[in-house]
Amino acid sequence: MKITKNILLLPKNKIDIYEELHNAGKDKLEVKKTIRNTGIKSVHKVDSQTLSDFVFEGLSNIKKDYHDFFENVDSVIVVSQSFDHRIPSLSTRIQDKFNIPEKAFCIDIMDGCSGYIKSLGLTRMLHQIGCKKFLVISGDLNSKMTTNSEIGTKILFGDGISVSIIEPDETESEIRLFNRGDNENIINCSMDSNKMNMNGFEVFRFTKNEIPRLINNYLSESGKSINDFDLLALHQASKLVVSTICNSVGFKNNLCQDFSCDEIGNLGAGSIGAWISQINDLTKMDSLKMLAVGFGSGLSWGLISISLDVCVNEVIYV
Repeated sequence: MKITKNILLLPKNKIDIYEELHNAGKDKLEVKKTIRNTGIKSVHKVDSQTLSDFVFEGLSNIKKDYHDFFENVDSVIVVSQSFDHRIPSLSTRIQDKFNIPEKAFCIDIMDGCSGYIKSLGLTRMLHQIGCKKFLVISGDLNSKMTTNSEIGTKILFGDGISVSIIEPDETESEIRLFNRGDNENIINCSMDSNKMNMNGFEVFRFTKNEIPRLINNYLSESGKSINDFDLLALHQASKLVVSTICNSVGFKNNLCQDFSCDEIGNLGAGSIGAWISQINDLTKMDSLKMLAVGFGSGLSWGLISISLDVCVNEVIYV
């Protein structure tokens, strides 16, 4: 499978993290240390839009700029944790609003940081039964879930949605997915609250231990080297997390920064698409081999090998 189009939808409203921390009573040294570790300088935030409204407006803007963006799409996959409707599904509403055929496969997936990997794995399975062009919409309006969170959690998460077109190619994507039920509530947010809670120490320990092991086991089982890949796309949890993983597996991205969402923040399932959107001149490059890795809420983690051969790669502000 290959990613052929990648667009990041961001709200126009921007929040400065230095000011947020300073207004929360943090002193200058603490603020600077926090920003240095997280790597996040600003995030974007919707005013009052719901996820549905934001996605509809963003997709309409895409259609204005790229009239053929939705042509021949036969599957719509939406991955998020901030749905505003239980019924009807957002994927079917998108299918109707953007004139995607009624026979298209449509599904909403309630998932977070590894949700993009799961959606790409689903495209691979759907391709086996005849589907050929996939619209994958992933990400969150995290501000809906962090209104009452502690400041240390709130500053990590931004609002934004990744929009990808996935199509088959001659290479076969390999996928690994794992889950460990988070009954200890290491990362949690109930349906009736706007308070995401996160045990930062346990989250860091989880990623430090499991993600390098995941990557190294995959390489060993597949007979590949990490240097067989042009890009290592890691879920953009924070600069500290990403740099720790890259150092552990001995890989440095040469075409972009390992962590490049310093003005975007963690978008959950949308963060890998957000990272891709920050790669300069990507549309001028030949096809690239990418290993994409997601990890976080669930607890869930996984990876997929996929090609990156894009003709559209940009950020659109909504």
